[in-house]
Amino acid sequence: MSSLKAYLTFVKPYWRLVLITVLIGIVKFGIPLTLPLLLKYVVDSLLLGSFTQNDKIVQLGFIIGGAFVLFVIIRYPIEYYRQYFAQLITNRTLFDIRNRLYDHIHKLSLRYYQNHKVGEIISRMMNDVEQTKSLVETGMMNIWLDIVTLSIALGIMSYMDSSLTLIAIAILPLYVVAVKVLYRRLSALTKARSQSLAEMQGYLHERVNGIPVIKSFTLEHYEKGQFGRKNEQLLERALAHTRWNALTYGIINTLTDISPLGHFCWSISSL
Repeated sequence: MSSLKAYLTFVKPYWRLVLITVLIGIVKFGIPLTLPLLLKYVVDSLLLGSFTQNDKIVQLGFIIGGAFVLFVIIRYPIEYYRQYFAQLITNRTLFDIRNRLYDHIHKLSLRYYQNHKVGEIISRMMNDVEQTKSLVETGMMNIWLDIVTLSIALGIMSYMDSSLTLIAIAILPLYVVAVKVLYRRLSALTKARSQSLAEMQGYLHERVNGIPVIKSFTLEHYEKGQFGRKNEQLLERALAHTRWNALTYGIINTLTDISPLGHFCWSISSL
């Protein structure tokens, strides 16, 4: 939690942009949610209603024209500015973090530099900072968009069919538990992979600088074996992360598909 609070201090100066991005995102995700309502109106009110043929044609023309304006003309700038502002906030935040880190490394003791490789320090400043970008995009903005989108979707679903809505939300507790358990382990594996990558970069930095010495003592074969072991360790941690990531997405997507399956079974049983 302390690391999250520290990260929030870098995002705080851009809270207005975050708010604008979230509001634009709500519109972005809200536009596709209007499609079921349009289809419901067309089928229930127009096709099955008591309108005359001319009235149906006129209203269908208005609906098609409105849908074209909404999904083609309006949605494009919404999509553009949502992505632009999200990336702007992320890049500005990473810019500030790197500046703060560069200032911080000048305050570290000489003993710290004796105990840490140069390549490892560089990796911390570049690779680890770059990997935090998902925290801004996902944690700071998308989670709020998902909550609002889910609320709107549930409202529309309740309006259309309350029974199917109950079936849809019945899977949510399993979904929440799966996300909490799986992503906790995925975070630990991501950290281990980052640590291994930093060690590899530190090792390479030292060995590349020491190539003249390695050649003078004909240690190429020995260094090749050392590098192979380091590289194998990085591969093992990367594959462990890959396996768990695949498992996470497999379980989450399966749980996501259970809800439409429940809808289908309920609809079949109601026939």
